[in-house]
Amino acid sequence: MKILYIISSTQTGGAEKALSVLTKAVSKSGNQVKVLCIKRLGNVAVEMERNGIEVKSIHSKLPGKVIQKIREEVKSFQPDIVHAMLFRAIEYARLACAGTKVKLIVTPHFDLSKKPFLLRLLDRFLKVQDTLTVAESLSTADYLIKHQRYDKNKVYLLPNSIDKTQFYKDITLREQERARYGFHVKTIVFICVARLAGVKDPMTLLQAFRNVWLRHPQVRLIYVGEGEERAKMERYIRQSGMKDCVILAGEQSQVNAYLNMADVFVLPSLEESLPLALLEALQVGLPCVVSNVGDMPNWVEHGKNGYVFQPQDITLLSCFLNLLVENESTRLEMGENSLEKASQITDNLTHYQQIYQQVVSGEFSREN
Repeated sequence: MKILYIISSTQTGGAEKALSVLTKAVSKSGNQVKVLCIKRLGNVAVEMERNGIEVKSIHSKLPGKVIQKIREEVKSFQPDIVHAMLFRAIEYARLACAGTKVKLIVTPHFDLSKKPFLLRLLDRFLKVQDTLTVAESLSTADYLIKHQRYDKNKVYLLPNSIDKTQFYKDITLREQERARYGFHVKTIVFICVARLAGVKDPMTLLQAFRNVWLRHPQVRLIYVGEGEERAKMERYIRQSGMKDCVILAGEQSQVNAYLNMADVFVLPSLEESLPLALLEALQVGLPCVVSNVGDMPNWVEHGKNGYVFQPQDITLLSCFLNLLVENESTRLEMGENSLEKASQITDNLTHYQQIYQQVVSGEFSREN
């Protein structure tokens, strides 16, 4: 089987990481795989190339040029399936495949409800090109069917998943990493794994953490990720006197080590679908404090394995972080509950390959 993947970006992000894992698995199963990226190639493209995946940038400032390049790649590669991810790639792929017999699968990996009205209207108009929509979260599937008027028989819910061999609780690793950073055994470490981007709202977390730090000077905060908000964050950290207690670690290949070093995972995003970083934190057994967006409240049961707050509510977030600093038994119990919740994370790689086969054969149904 030949599969042509189209994605908006190959910078480090949840959708990009998911594509890297998927292409590796699909390629190992004997399928021929190629990836087209709408933007210039990023770190995830390098990772996919190391895995033997052909990745090509079709970057252009002219949308018509990008669409033409996709058409040319489809014509030359002759894929059995085109699989597009993220908004721009999906819309371009739809336009490029219009009028052809190409079987097009789309996976959003974003919250369409936060897009401007005209873009939502465009999506509603072009969705007829899709053979199948694979929604990576319940909130995505629900919105597409109820508000974008997608045919429910062409929407399949397949939640995001992670490689459980790469993420696991490891006490020895925890001790090694904390020693490397010089953390005391009783130091409480918060961690956020996300792009340093406005949509992830890192400033809300910095301000809430400052409130906690003023009360508990021994706490530490680690950001794993990179992005355009770095300069703004560095300025706030410097002006707040928190240079020695906030670590901007940048992009890291060994995220499992950082998660094991931490005591609490925090993700204050303004919008999400189902972030891989949250699933990874659950798998490591961390209490999780998340904003009430996307599917995150489905995975963080308020008061059981973490806390849920309204986006940008600095006061409430501060309170929840304080509670977890001051109550070790609560942290430990919530961590165990996170491990239990992580048992519900399923392997979607096998499911995807079954979907591909059924779509190509024309035998796909939502009940399969």
